[in-house]
Amino acid sequence: MKIGLRERLAMTFVVYLVVILGLCLLLLYVSSSLGGMTAEVYSLDYKKKDTSETLIQNLINIDEASRKYILLQDTAYMDTIRESAAEISKAFAYLKKGNVTYNKKEAELINLSEAKWHDFIKTYYFEAQNIPAESKALETMFEKNGKSIDELVENAKILRQNSINSIDEKIFKLKALGEQVVSITWWSFIIALAVGLFIPLIIYIGISKDIGLINTGTRHISQGDFSYRIPIDSKDELGNLAGSFNRMAMRLKELDDMKSEFISVVSHELKTPLTSMKEAANLLMDGIGGELDGKQKRLISIMDQGINRLLQIINELLDMSRLEAGLLRLDLVQNDLRVIIAEFVTEIMPYSQNKGINLIFKNPDSPCMASVDKNKILQVLTNLTHNAIKYSEEGGEVEIRLSRQGNDFIIEVQDHGKGIPEEDIPLIFEKFYQSRATRGHSGIGLGLAIAKHIVEAHGGKIHAQSRVGKGSVFYFSIPVGA
Repeated sequence: MKIGLRERLAMTFVVYLVVILGLCLLLLYVSSSLGGMTAEVYSLDYKKKDTSETLIQNLINIDEASRKYILLQDTAYMDTIRESAAEISKAFAYLKKGNVTYNKKEAELINLSEAKWHDFIKTYYFEAQNIPAESKALETMFEKNGKSIDELVENAKILRQNSINSIDEKIFKLKALGEQVVSITWWSFIIALAVGLFIPLIIYIGISKDIGLINTGTRHISQGDFSYRIPIDSKDELGNLAGSFNRMAMRLKELDDMKSEFISVVSHELKTPLTSMKEAANLLMDGIGGELDGKQKRLISIMDQGINRLLQIINELLDMSRLEAGLLRLDLVQNDLRVIIAEFVTEIMPYSQNKGINLIFKNPDSPCMASVDKNKILQVLTNLTHNAIKYSEEGGEVEIRLSRQGNDFIIEVQDHGKGIPEEDIPLIFEKFYQSRATRGHSGIGLGLAIAKHIVEAHGGKIHAQSRVGKGSVFYFSIPVGA
């Protein structure tokens, strides 16, 4: 008999307790220093270095553009000056922050440089509006401005060099800390390997195997396969869990079979009287039982609509029962999917126009031959397109596209309606499931489940993509040829 899960975990804990505690304390200290220094290099030093370099470049740009504007008076150069001036102001604003400067001396240098910059740009804007005509005066102006810019550039280079020096110093410390971490890690690894490599490995393999089997079982149950049983025969905690899971799956299978049988029987029993009621309503509307006034006709029309809705639901239930029982029979014939979809669009066009929806069909120029059951494919198209029209706003657009990708034809139905929440998309093809976005509309949540069965019976796959407020696209594949 296997030892229990609790005992296995206790053994693992005892084996590694001392090693892990020592390792954690040591690495906590070193890694906190390492992480703090790394964050400081990344968020402060490198950013400060980049800001200093940007400051230098913009000062050089202003020096060049200021001369050209004085000489040529081209407004493009003035635009360049203003853009560079804005960037320089941003750079000084960042460099002045208390957590950015390294020391008081550097802070004084930044404040002095900013004051010089403000004096320079203010003076230059005045000079740009009062350009002297004499060449000697111009040379004097250029010399004075160039000297101011050179001083500012030199100060910015000092700031950049300070950042580089700080980076070099911290990188050297990081290298030492890294070597320390490597040394600690190697020693911890050697001790852990010597103390208990094989016991934890065996325990891990056993637990992982059992958990994997349980995980496989839950995946089967989530997909509706209630016949799956977890093959764990041990008496430990995981074995008991597997046994409980298998009993739950057995009970779910019984309930699912009872529900399917009940639905099938009730659907059969309801279909005959409803068909008779529909026929009786039609006879009354035709005046067989006597002439009806307007109010009576409206009441019978409402009754007929309700009967039609019930018959549609019953037909979906019967279709679902046949699909689950494996009684789906496909009448496979070589068809051109373009022709099938074109005929379908012609038939459903009045319905979409009545709803105020523009229906578009895009298809390739070449034939799209596939071995399909035409009626079943039409059933899938009807379901997807009716849903797209139903959940679209009046004046909206629904697009049906046919294309080929590799060995499959892809049929897409796209709307621009309310969309489906992301968490509902993996569940919408399950029977009786209705998204929160579609609850309250007609239907019982079987249309997409039936469509999925039909597509998969043809060897294809069906999928959906959606964004709330943007619309949805449902697409399914049909293999090319036979």
